[in-house]
Amino acid sequence: MKSIAIYYRVSTDKQELQSQKKSVEDWLAALPEDKRPLRQEIFEDEGISGSTSKRPGYQNLLADAATGKFDTIVVYRLDRFSRNASEAIQTLLSLDEIGVGFISVTQPVLNLGHENPFRRTMLAAFAEIAEIERQTIVTRVKAGLEAAKKRGVKLGPPTKVTEQKTKDILQQRKEGKSIRGIANSIGLSYGAVQKILKSNTLS
Repeated sequence: MKSIAIYYRVSTDKQELQSQKKSVEDWLAALPEDKRPLRQEIFEDEGISGSTSKRPGYQNLLADAATGKFDTIVVYRLDRFSRNASEAIQTLLSLDEIGVGFISVTQPVLNLGHENPFRRTMLAAFAEIAEIERQTIVTRVKAGLEAAKKRGVKLGPPTKVTEQKTKDILQQRKEGKSIRGIANSIGLSYGAVQKILKSNTLS
């Protein structure tokens, strides 16, 4: 751990920022002399929720990590880094791939510093959790699609309206038929028929 990046995310409460800084500084001071970083840089986001990754300081932190400007990211707690567990895990796995460690000074069990003997085990566990989360999402999507099919919802890309169907729609409209009636006879949705009529200025 030669060069570190310290990330703070706070609300507008300045006292909260000072509390985080004191904890990180105390942790650094407690390190053995030969384990202390030679260089440190600070990144901050204030008044931005940890549920979004659209944070200037956070994005700058990840951009600098990708260029190898530091070897370890240090935070007060994991939820300061991200409140989205799945995203946090994916980010930590990505950081590891580029050789950047991660340390939460108040949660030693989550520390993925290069000196952690259980680092690979933790990363494997994180990867498994991420895969379970991915599979859960896939299962939910499939279940949602099946439920939609059972309700009669047509899935997939919009049905292509042939030239003949367009002619039939226009003819029926000229005859005074309602949009709903045309839709039922042609086998298209109300919106599709309405769109065709509007595009032909006959609605």
